Amino acid sequence: MTPIRVALLAVACAALAGCGSPEATRSRGGGPGADVGNRPKDVKIHEGSEPYWKTPEHITGTHPSLEPARQAREQSR
Repeated sequence: MTPIRVALLAVACAALAGCGSPEATRSRGGGPGADVGNRPKDVKIHEGSEPYWKTPEHITGTHPSLEPARQAREQSR
């Protein structure tokens, strides 16, 4: 074989090897999926976090007037 054919064969083999994905062998639709051993059976998301830590439950004070919004809505019709 000529060196050009050997190089083309090597490139073709590398391209075909790159097409195979490790994801293709993992189970889907009912199986545990990938990375089976790195989590417990019941996953608790954001356990212990307090996303609304200092958010007040009730907003005190007076609300802004909605009259400008009502006026704009009436004029846009």
